[in-house]
Amino acid sequence: MAKVTIHMDNKDVYQGTEDEAYDSIRAINTTKKDVILGHEIGAGAPCVKCGDACPGLDLHFWRKICRNCKCGPADHKIADPTNFETVRKIGRLFDDDRAARYNQKKVTIATQPSVTSPNVDATVENGDKPTNTTFDWIPQGATENIVSRYMEMIPKEAQPISGTHGAHIRNKQLHEQLPSHDQAPEFCDNLTQVEADKLKNFVQEYKDNALGVGQIQEVRPNEAPVLVQQMTDLMIEPPPPAEEQGLSTEHPGAPDKVEGPSTQVNQLAQKHPIGDNGTNECVSPAPGEQVTAEGDADVIEPGSPAPKWACSKCGGSMRGGDVAVFAERAGTNKCWHPACFRCHTCSELLVDLIYFWKDENVFCGRHYADQIRPRCAACDELIFAKEYTQAEDQNWHLKHFCCWECDTPLGGKRYVARDSHPYCLDCYQNTFAKTCSSCSKKIQADGQRLSHGDSHWHATNECFKCSGCQQSLIGKQFLPKSGYIFCSVTCKKKVLP
Repeated sequence: MAKVTIHMDNKDVYQGTEDEAYDSIRAINTTKKDVILGHEIGAGAPCVKCGDACPGLDLHFWRKICRNCKCGPADHKIADPTNFETVRKIGRLFDDDRAARYNQKKVTIATQPSVTSPNVDATVENGDKPTNTTFDWIPQGATENIVSRYMEMIPKEAQPISGTHGAHIRNKQLHEQLPSHDQAPEFCDNLTQVEADKLKNFVQEYKDNALGVGQIQEVRPNEAPVLVQQMTDLMIEPPPPAEEQGLSTEHPGAPDKVEGPSTQVNQLAQKHPIGDNGTNECVSPAPGEQVTAEGDADVIEPGSPAPKWACSKCGGSMRGGDVAVFAERAGTNKCWHPACFRCHTCSELLVDLIYFWKDENVFCGRHYADQIRPRCAACDELIFAKEYTQAEDQNWHLKHFCCWECDTPLGGKRYVARDSHPYCLDCYQNTFAKTCSSCSKKIQADGQRLSHGDSHWHATNECFKCSGCQQSLIGKQFLPKSGYIFCSVTCKKKVLP
């Protein structure tokens, strides 16, 4: 069979056998589509934070914030019904050919009543009966039963149930934890060729040495988990038939069998529901408590061997049958409770279980990158230039150290910082300047002022003076009353009898 390479726009996009190549061609959607620029994606989307105060998303051309409300795109309800942008993002991380098979379609599975959803297809007459719940995402390669138990063990507000706040939270995390501009030069603001090459090398480095996808499995006593080696398959294709995995086939999603005297099933989600302790962390059994398959608490006899598995974050013990997250980069001797698989820096749940491994900890993509390269406080991109600005305890591209309001470059100029954002003197004056209670003129941003409560004055003898006798009160005691200031009770009575 001849080998064929297909070229599009002078780029090799597919290599394979002749039949496979033509299959690929036949799969191309040739219907006419409107071209959408990156800045047009989500245009007009309402802001979750600002509500009606923001007329809709209008993306700044390099700051990656809304020009109307200055919130980020992740704070806007950007509709992506086909998950096209999500698939592209995953594709850039794990190579497009694998991402095409990454399961991004909504999935409906049977869940316990503790997992609630607006998309319920079955009427529940008995609280113990499962319901059908539709998720925007589920862990790849796990059985339905394990997926259901995993969802029960993460905070309800983080469950990516279609049409809920949890689904919005996932979309926001995809944007914040996995910035597109950390993945490819075309999402950055006019990089030089040298900077673009450095970014590409950085991306290849983390793909080779840090990037991974957490895998959901049951803890098996005295057995190491079977993990995907070097993340080559990514668990994005359907798992092998249950018979080949040695799993029960009694019914779809039947729980895996765990052999041995330590056989247990994790009942923490029912016995210790998420949030019982006032936090979003999963709850471990009390010291000396053992949860059996029936959910009854047994007491571990003194001198009995300690459990092999412990959560790498909270240190809580894990026993046979418990659902855990494993990370191939961390080795086969580490695991996490589902609610504990969080970024070491921001403590957020790792979106879609995508992690970056560094210094024996898991990180989200953003905070992994922040440890390697400085990040520009204005455009949010990593800095690969030799020279950059440091100001207000932050890093800035030289060309991006600009006024937060009008984008005027501030290099070598005077500016005023407010809420960690630099403003030119004119914009600060127009936006934040106080009005003098004496002369009713604006107090210059670089001028001195005196304030008392909601009243402000130029720090001059002409403005900060007694409202009765007109003598200067700078450096002296004064008596404020009804917006006036006096040097004495006598002067006060003259003006305010």
